[in-house]
Amino acid sequence: MRLWIAFIAYIILVAPAYAFTEEQFTGEETFTFLNVENYIKDYVDVPEGGTDWKIFATTKEIETYTKTKDGYDNHYSKPEFQPEVQALDGKKIKIKGYMFPLDGAEAQKSFLFGPFPLTCPFQYHVGPPLVIEVHAQKHPVIFDYEPVTIIGTLELVPDDPQYSVFYRLKDAEQVK
Repeated sequence: MRLWIAFIAYIILVAPAYAFTEEQFTGEETFTFLNVENYIKDYVDVPEGGTDWKIFATTKEIETYTKTKDGYDNHYSKPEFQPEVQALDGKKIKIKGYMFPLDGAEAQKSFLFGPFPLTCPFQYHVGPPLVIEVHAQKHPVIFDYEPVTIIGTLELVPDDPQYSVFYRLKDAEQVK
């Protein structure tokens, strides 16, 4: 028992000496804060001839406040597309990512798509700049927890007050 008391006293009295002091951080030190797009490469690569998710990450998210037809407040995000993203509008792109299904079917005709795996069944955990709404009506994509590569025609969505969607991939199909 005495040994435990001595150990706890040691922790209480000596441990603060090992804490960082303010003086240690007032010099020439620099800190790098990484954004979520810095981790994309840890989850998906860019397929040959494909589009990099980092291009989509350049889209700025503008908070917008409006009123609905019924007079209710509506708060949503609008995109501010950068020139590199604007150049993709209406073009066929190939991209690799993870599916976020919107229904319980194995063959998905409409789903969300992003660079990170699904971690919550209720919402995708990144903002609109890194989520694509996919429409694969003609060739449904079989749901998979592993990354898949898809192609389709990219449509930029400049204003979606209902869902804050920034991009749609139309006529999408999986690349085998």
